[in-house]
Amino acid sequence: MAYISNEIINEIRNRTDIVEVVSKYVNLTKKGKNYIGVCPFHDDHSPSMSVSPEKQIFTCFSCGATGNVFTFVADFEKISFIQAVQLLGEKAGINISNSDKLVDNKKDDYFEIYELANKFYQNSLFTSLGKNAVEYLENRKISKDTIKKFGIGLSIQKVSLTDYLVNKKYSIQKLNDIGLTNDNGKDVFINRIMFPIYDLSGNPVAFSGRIYNTKDTSKYVNTKETDKFKKGKILYNYHIAKEHLKKNDTVIIMEGQMDVIRASTVGINNCIATMGTALTRDHRNVLKNMADNIILCFDGDTAGEKATLSAIELLLDTGVNIRIVRLPDNMDPDEYILKEGKDAFLRQIDLAVSVIEYKMEILKKDKNLGDARDISNYINSAIKEIANEKDDIVVELNLKKIATNFNVEYETIRKKYDDFKTKNRVIKKEEIKVKKTYDRYRKAENNLIYYMLKSSTVLNMVEKRVGYFPTKNIRDLSNEIIYYFHKYGIINVADFISYISFSDELLGTLKDILAMNIKEDFQVEEIEDYIFVISEYYKKKKIDELTKMMKEEKDPLKQAKILGEIMEIRGVRKDDTRN
Repeated sequence: MAYISNEIINEIRNRTDIVEVVSKYVNLTKKGKNYIGVCPFHDDHSPSMSVSPEKQIFTCFSCGATGNVFTFVADFEKISFIQAVQLLGEKAGINISNSDKLVDNKKDDYFEIYELANKFYQNSLFTSLGKNAVEYLENRKISKDTIKKFGIGLSIQKVSLTDYLVNKKYSIQKLNDIGLTNDNGKDVFINRIMFPIYDLSGNPVAFSGRIYNTKDTSKYVNTKETDKFKKGKILYNYHIAKEHLKKNDTVIIMEGQMDVIRASTVGINNCIATMGTALTRDHRNVLKNMADNIILCFDGDTAGEKATLSAIELLLDTGVNIRIVRLPDNMDPDEYILKEGKDAFLRQIDLAVSVIEYKMEILKKDKNLGDARDISNYINSAIKEIANEKDDIVVELNLKKIATNFNVEYETIRKKYDDFKTKNRVIKKEEIKVKKTYDRYRKAENNLIYYMLKSSTVLNMVEKRVGYFPTKNIRDLSNEIIYYFHKYGIINVADFISYISFSDELLGTLKDILAMNIKEDFQVEEIEDYIFVISEYYKKKKIDELTKMMKEEKDPLKQAKILGEIMEIRGVRKDDTRN
């Protein structure tokens, strides 16, 4: 793992505005001197995350997530702290790899191996052995520019990736662990067109291999899941699509990578795809901050319909505007664009329907709308769906549409709707975070740490008068704060977060304290009280130890000596005991 000097990390942070960075992931609104937004790190329904341009830190007062710009990017992008530093360093114009303060620039083996494998497959495609694969892609209207854009390559039986990587000094066991080599020491992928799969940061982490000149029961084979490749967390083409959202605040979700690639060939670049899995809660947390508008464009078959309904339920309360495209004749986007062309597909996108319109159509399936009983069942089902709609205008329009379409009095439909709402009224409880509770000693510790970060006066008082913090993490955190202050002469919270990023325990403890919403101002008398509480804890601990020793001691003289120590700690002089 790379180690970057604290000076370089601080320089990058000083050149990077946390508000500007976070706003690329989350919609922020100015409130007072801070900015607020929906927290991407928990299932947030209302803005509970605050970003401070003054402190250059973010804090969610609901889930407790907090940190500086590096920890935000690292947590959101699911990358390491060092990778976040490198990513933001590049954007800040600081070339870390050429810095003499970069002590070790060794990359994670996983990413390095996949980069080598990706180049190996790409090079193989344009050899004489790849001629048939190139013809196959060209016949499918995949140009060389598109091949290059998506890094498409080829696995060939006669040329072993495993041998190539072993020659690069990587072990068979390592290659097996990360899904490139099988248990027999042979390539997992043979004679397949290779589509690299990237993580949210654009690092290749897996492959999807497609047959092209043979028959196989598996048209596509994906890399097995690893610690870096979890299908439920990957969104194909995310790293490219997010760059196009600055012009178009709409993301189109498709089912397969070929759908995304096909859309790209006609200039539609704001598309992403799931990796053969339904949308997950991890996907949801990324998507709700990716764009304000989401269009679901899954395959036109029954499975696509099921996936659409599942995605709607998952995304419904995220605050994004959801619309749906259902392509005709059970076609997928790849097929539709090839057959009907770009303009026809763009018309489908423009005509995407709202969630309520889509569900109204789905409810008509298998209904005989010439039969009174089926009509009644449809209306009852439709009203249940409309009851979930929050926009009163949308509710009104749909109720009137039902009344008109089925020649039923509007008042009858309205009454049925009102009765259903009254009968099924659900009072939703506010999302309540179970806050950690602390005893008086831990509360004193937390407050002292918080004010040590704000005031050198408090820091000096703690250094001189608090010899022992009860909690180990607090003890270690206090030592780091004191050391940092003596080394740099100042405490900057955003920089200090970077400084202790090597320790998950210390960083976690600091995050908990920052998320406690402790008041900014303090009186010296309060600090004195906190120090007194800590000293009382030490006395109590010592007295408990001595009391236990006294009970176990059989010698009366030694018992008396221990008792004297206890009384001295309590501040009771021996002379006082005679009264």
